[in-house]
Amino acid sequence: MTADVTQERIRKVLAGVLAPLARTLLRCGVSYTEFADLAKRAFVDAASADYGVRNRPTNTARVAVMTGLSRKEVSRIRLDRRSRTGHSLPHGTLPGAVLNAWHTNANFMSKSGEPRPLAFSSGRDSFSGLVRSVSGDTPPGAIRRELIRAGAIRSLSGGRLVPVKRYFVPDSADDRVIIGLELGLTRLAETIAFNCDPSHRHSTRFQRFVEGPVARSADLKAAREALQAMLAKFSGNVDDFLSSLENSAIPRKSAKKSVQAGVGLYYYEDESKN
Repeated sequence: MTADVTQERIRKVLAGVLAPLARTLLRCGVSYTEFADLAKRAFVDAASADYGVRNRPTNTARVAVMTGLSRKEVSRIRLDRRSRTGHSLPHGTLPGAVLNAWHTNANFMSKSGEPRPLAFSSGRDSFSGLVRSVSGDTPPGAIRRELIRAGAIRSLSGGRLVPVKRYFVPDSADDRVIIGLELGLTRLAETIAFNCDPSHRHSTRFQRFVEGPVARSADLKAAREALQAMLAKFSGNVDDFLSSLENSAIPRKSAKKSVQAGVGLYYYEDESKN
């Protein structure tokens, strides 16, 4: 019974984590299909690395049992991992695939190799034909609206369409998203995984949070400004301390192993409990 309750709590917490993550990924043009593929790879990698015998990778059958994937799928992911040589990930969204085809399919390019301005629907080499070449069951009008909304294409005089971006990144997502995911979410997830590992029971890493209710909007504004000032000052102190270690007299070459260390800070407001 206890295990069932724990599993249910984990599922609820996971749903809460995935909701804001999904909003962020959609703003960046990452679809569920691509997310699911990356999730499968992560599960296979974790099961392969953490549950082997005598420091060997976990065998395919056990990985399949642990992850719920078929042995064929596990083998495919492992083979793809070994053969991948740094080429770019597949385009995760249909608008992104349409833009990619516009820049790579000779039917929709000029002789100089540039994407041609296309009429919306006149013939096979139209914008509608471009969309159908990527996905035969998606309305071209819906793709046009999404690409225009994201600022990826524009309409010329006479109604012809031309791309102004090579890649589809909706809502003007920028480097702050990547930095937030890599240095915020990734580092926090790594810390949680480390602290939950039974082998690290006596050497956990510092992980705390402090919160309290704020009733009035005026109090919230003052609290936000005060807390952000505290965090800014503390982060400066941490930066000075780490810099002092980096600039210490101890030669780098004398160290057997170099480890990146740091502290993550963020301020949050949770309106879901109102």
